[in-house]
Amino acid sequence: MKQSGIAFFWVYRKEALSLAGLFLLGMGFGATWIFYDNDIKDRQKPETSLAFEEGHNIIEVEISDIISKDNPENLELPAEKKEKAAPDRAETWRLNAVKVAAHVGDEPQITIVIDDLGVVKNLTLGVIGLEGPLTLSFLPYAKNLRQITRLAASNGHELMVHLPMEPQGDKNPGPHALRVDATDGQNLKNLYFNLSQFEGYVGLNNHMGSAFTEDRAGLNILLDEVKKRGLLVLDSRTSRGSLLADLASDKNIPNMTRDFFLDNMQDVDYILGQLNKLEEMAKKRGHAIAIGHPYRETIEALTLWQATLKEKGIALVPLSHIMKKKYDNILLAKGKEKNPSPH
Repeated sequence: MKQSGIAFFWVYRKEALSLAGLFLLGMGFGATWIFYDNDIKDRQKPETSLAFEEGHNIIEVEISDIISKDNPENLELPAEKKEKAAPDRAETWRLNAVKVAAHVGDEPQITIVIDDLGVVKNLTLGVIGLEGPLTLSFLPYAKNLRQITRLAASNGHELMVHLPMEPQGDKNPGPHALRVDATDGQNLKNLYFNLSQFEGYVGLNNHMGSAFTEDRAGLNILLDEVKKRGLLVLDSRTSRGSLLADLASDKNIPNMTRDFFLDNMQDVDYILGQLNKLEEMAKKRGHAIAIGHPYRETIEALTLWQATLKEKGIALVPLSHIMKKKYDNILLAKGKEKNPSPH
């Protein structure tokens, strides 16, 4: 029986070899198709995404191995860097402030802060290309920050650090975030890291942080360091219970709070409507502050809106300009209290 099987194979050896060849060839084509099909599907998948702000839609980001939960214990800061991390500079924010044109007078003034910059390269460059001065806040875990922030500054924009802080819920603020349950040492290590990624900024505002900005103990650690460095603070106000601005005021740290988010809806008409509200507030109060994000719709809306400012008699100014006016007035008022005029 075994011999007849061998004889059968020998008689039909050509056909058997042809069938085997076709089978192997089919397997090769099949494997190639599966590989390329999966590759195409992978390319069609969105890049790793991160929820940029609480209450905002998720946008796509170009980011690699930074989404995993950070482990502050693994971040060691050498002693020599610790000393550099906390220079005693009284008013760094004034030194790094963008100068405002002399013609800016008593007209209504608006500050536009754009958060979450540095991660999505093409949109970051689109924002930097807008007419300034805008106040641009960069995520400290983005790549090539020193180069891109220099470009932003050379285009007339003011710089800030968009400091990651723990939110309520399960959204991930990114690596090196300040957290409520972290030790003071862990939060300081993360703060030193975040503030060392680029230079020339006037201050910081919170990225997420609806939990951390309600934590008095954590904020005290943060703000003591901010005061040493001579920085200003903008409360992004991601929580109604935020203590950030109040505690900064208690420590005599220059601070302000945003008035509007521009782009909770990524729609050009909606964003233009928010900008109209901002104008009305600036006309009534003298100034107004809005926060936007690097969305294509935001860039388009700001381009259209900026072209109308001159005829409306509205000045676009960096955050430091409004801060100077506020704190110069506070110092003037304090001086009058110390030296009351004789009656």
